[in-house]
Order: sequence, then structure tokens, then C-alpha cells
Amino acid sequence: RHQMLCSRRLLILRDKVVFLLLVVFILFCFSSLSVAQEGEKLFINLALKNIDFAIPGRVERLLVNGRVLNQQVIENCKINSITPLHRLTVKRAGRYLAQLKVKCENSFLTRTLNVELEIDAEVWGFRTIDVVERGEALVGKVKREKFLLSTIRGELFNGDPAKVVARIKLLPGMAVLKRFVEVPFAIKRGQLVKVVAEKGGIYVETLGRALQNGRVGDIIKVKNVYSGKIIEGRVKDEESVVVIF
Repeated sequence: RHQMLCSRRLLILRDKVVFLLLVVFILFCFSSLSVAQEGEKLFINLALKNIDFAIPGRVERLLVNGRVLNQQVIENCKINSITPLHRLTVKRAGRYLAQLKVKCENSFLTRTLNVELEIDAEVWGFRTIDVVERGEALVGKVKREKFLLSTIRGELFNGDPAKVVARIKLLPGMAVLKRFVEVPFAIKRGQLVKVVAEKGGIYVETLGRALQNGRVGDIIKVKNVYSGKIIEGRVKDEESVVVIF
């Protein structure tokens, strides 16, 4: 009976030892995983500091995921310094490769760490809420909202909807891109305009007919309605053209 009791105690003790070893192993694994994750996070943050973000438009929020592709190259490395190999310029959503030069204290060789970054962003723009015909103003027919950059194929328009017209017919629900709009013509072909010439303190004003469409700042041809002479002038506003000498 005494021998059976001792055997039972030994079994209980063995089970406790096994359980304690299992707990220590689990804690060690989680600790190693946590250290590895913290190290990876450090490398990702260093890579991000070496990026110039040139995303067009108004960015509300950057969305970044990253991972180290070859962390095994710095195993058993007591890191002395980390230097970016090159700067990156990010203009659109996508995957980018950032490289870090790692120098270890126990080696004269440098090691290259590859960090993959998946970058996206929330950006502001306009979406149509009604049909916009070609040449029609956007005001009242669009609403401002946020877009995921990776879903946009082009640069979003972020100007004043009242100052532009549609270059093409826009259907409801479309994201308004820059290439879909244009500044309307200040002067249209066939329109009567005031032709102004000024030089050396002499000011002359006459009447002309526009032979071309033109926006403010454009150079167009104008025909003098009295002499029939064709001259070139710069569009000043919706009524005037200034002669170029």
C-alpha cells in the first residue's frame, strides 16, 4: 500500500513538472513572438520615415501595412546602426519596397533588410448625384465625399464646382476626375468683343469679332469689324481682348 501511494505521488509530481515546463515554453514563445513583432514594427516605422508622400489632392488618412521580407538576415545580430538605402516618393496606392542597411556590432559586413509596404489613403473628392451634360456646370450636381485612393484611376478634382464645366457627359455616381472637367471659355467664337491696345501712354479701343474660343489668358485671333484686319490678343475677361504687340 505504501508503494502504491509513492507511485501516485510521483505521477502527480511528474504531471506538475510537465505542466510547468509547458507553461514556460508557451510564455517563451509568446515573448519571442512579441519581441519579433516589436522589431518588425520598428523597421516598418524607419522605412516610413524615409518616404516622401506626394499623393495629389486632400488626404484625409494614410493606410499602411508592412512586413519585413527577410528578417533572417539579422539573426544573431546586435544592431549598431540602421540606414535607409534610398528615399521613396509615393504618389499613388500600391506596394513599395523600402530597403534598410543594417550594421551589426559583431561583423564588419552590412546587411540589407527588405521592407514591403502596402500603402493606400482616404482622399477627398466629388461624386455626381445627377446627370451632368457636356459643357454644363457642376455646381448643384455633385457632393463632396471621401474615396479610397486605390479605387480611383486618375486624379480627383478638388476645385470649385461653380468654376468648371463637364468636358464629357457625367452619369450619377461617378467620381469626378480632373480630366472630366474644364474651365469654360470666357470668349466664344463669333462673339463681339472690346479690343484694347495700349502702348507708350497711347490707349486705343475698338470693336472686334472673336475668331476663336478662348479662356482668360489665352491668345486668340480677333477681326476688327471696321477695318477687317485680323489681330492677335490675350483674353482679359468675358468682354475684352488686349492686343499683343
